[in-house]
Amino acid sequence: MQQVNLVDENNNTSTWQASTSNIAWGTILMFLGIIMGYVLVIGFTLNEQISYPVATLICSYLAFASFTVTHDAGHGSIFKMGSPLKPLESIIGWGASIPMLIMPFRIFQKIHDRHHAFTNDPDRDPDYIGDSTSWWDLLLKLYYTPFGYHVKSVTSLRHIKAISNTYRSSVVYMLVVYVPLITLSINGYALEVLFLAIIPIVIAIFFLIMFFDYIPHRPHKSLARYQNTRIYGGRILNMLLLGQNYHLIHHMYPRLPWYKYQEVFIKTKSELESHGAPIEKADSGFQSGFMKSSNANKLVSERASLHHVLKVSTIERLTSDSVAVSLDLPEGETLRYRAGQYVTVSKWLAGEQQTRCYSLCGSPETTDSSSGNMPLKIGVRATLNGLVSSYINQTLNVGDELVVQGPFGDFIYPPIHEKAIENLVLIAGGSGITPVLSILETALLQSSVNNIYLVYACRDESSIMFFDHLKKLQSQHSERLHLNYVINEPGQKIFGKSGRLDNVMLSELLPMLNTDDISTESIASVYENTEFYVCGPEGLKNVVVESLDSHDIDVDRVHVEEFVATRTEPLGELHKVDIALANGEQHSLKVAVNQNVLEVAKAEGIVLPHACGNGTCGSCKLKVDSGNLLDIPDSIPGIVAEEKAAGYTLACQCQPLSDIKLSEKFN
Repeated sequence: MQQVNLVDENNNTSTWQASTSNIAWGTILMFLGIIMGYVLVIGFTLNEQISYPVATLICSYLAFASFTVTHDAGHGSIFKMGSPLKPLESIIGWGASIPMLIMPFRIFQKIHDRHHAFTNDPDRDPDYIGDSTSWWDLLLKLYYTPFGYHVKSVTSLRHIKAISNTYRSSVVYMLVVYVPLITLSINGYALEVLFLAIIPIVIAIFFLIMFFDYIPHRPHKSLARYQNTRIYGGRILNMLLLGQNYHLIHHMYPRLPWYKYQEVFIKTKSELESHGAPIEKADSGFQSGFMKSSNANKLVSERASLHHVLKVSTIERLTSDSVAVSLDLPEGETLRYRAGQYVTVSKWLAGEQQTRCYSLCGSPETTDSSSGNMPLKIGVRATLNGLVSSYINQTLNVGDELVVQGPFGDFIYPPIHEKAIENLVLIAGGSGITPVLSILETALLQSSVNNIYLVYACRDESSIMFFDHLKKLQSQHSERLHLNYVINEPGQKIFGKSGRLDNVMLSELLPMLNTDDISTESIASVYENTEFYVCGPEGLKNVVVESLDSHDIDVDRVHVEEFVATRTEPLGELHKVDIALANGEQHSLKVAVNQNVLEVAKAEGIVLPHACGNGTCGSCKLKVDSGNLLDIPDSIPGIVAEEKAAGYTLACQCQPLSDIKLSEKFN
């Protein structure tokens, strides 16, 4: 077998890895302390040396601590990869999960990985709690969360082999836990079972979900790495919560054992602050009020990057098959985008996450007078067999939440070239009006643009999107805005031309293209100061581009929205990547060094085990059986140095330098 050669481009050991050791003695000692604690409490209680209420409180905290051990074992934080003691980690994890009564170690481990991969995603984060209407609603959500793991394992996640493989061990766990408890209860120890096991776990679950899931992640809106959970520091809280008040550190570096969170936080505090992480103090007064740091809702990159869960504020019916959806940005936040750009909208539908691109149809230079925020509005037309567009048009309601990212796209106004613009020509077809409308509204705010020509081609009059809004704009700017509709279907009472948009019709509608009575010098002058934007179906775009090309218009002046999903184009040699999955599937791909294995597999419709896709969760870990590939930087938390040295990689980070063979192997 060819030797695996991982080419190292980053020899520096990251801060968090420098804080780990071969054995997490703090976790092991706590596990042993928990065992000793239960032995002593049970013994003292049976000998009537401590009361039942006192025993219950002690056992509640022991159960809380047991979860921390299970949690560390689930993330592989106790023994480093390659250690001969690694199998002991699962034994510790199973042992520590017994006091939890309802959470088998293996199912927790596999589903909890999804929490890290999809933190704060309402559809995919198994720990997502979100807003609550009352204290009892919150209480119900807190207690449902651990039971939800079991529900999801046999419903929405049952098709994932790593999760379905946990069914047998979960049944064994239930038998091991509940048969002795039932037997003891029947034989006269029901009171002891109640006060030493049942009530403690009821109390422990409340504090676990509250301090692991609800408080750290509030307001559960940001999906950005530095903002998706909080830090509320303090020595007392650190002792009581066993490090979970530094929850952001855990999410950034899930392989760290619990007692190292504070240490790494101190070392990386300046970096966290520079990225706008929500950090609050608990011991010496709160910096911004407890759990009120605005950074937890903050848009990043100077408000130019959105990666949030947004609530639908309004839905406006535009036509029988299209709507305009307004989305509430976090309070006090505005999104800096360019007119013509789009956002991605994601929703879990038909058993998987669906993501679509929708253009922002409001000008970034206007604000909502009631909120002071920039409007965030998308126009969506339902397409045949379109999962997301049909959902938005038929099922989505005000108050629902969507995962939104952006802005993206190079179809922007004003254009990058910064040449003078006196005339602006906008040509749209069907739902292509959405980015064009944003450009139109922006241009109308600029007095330097003398004339704006909008040609809008639609199937029929009933399919005109934003008709009332366009009519209003035309009325307000009648001297500058020249609006013409082109209706494909003949025989209707129309507002403009009837028929298909072609070169002849364009020349009739756009005076700068009607060159019969214009001198060559005048034509050149007009073209030199005219910008063209085209968005619509492929046929319309081809007609317009060919027509503009025939008039020798500078290509820098012509902007076309392609509506094509972007993927990394291969550069250089394509390497063969053979993949053997645990379920027996065999796949072969061609991947260039500037691509990664996961993105190419997804583009070809091949399903590889994965979750986050960005190297955080480690769910796409594969064994490199042969071949050479680029080294994964130490800053990627989903794989540690020992795993890389043992020949493992992540599909989402794997960039081949030669032909390689990968296989899915479980530890």
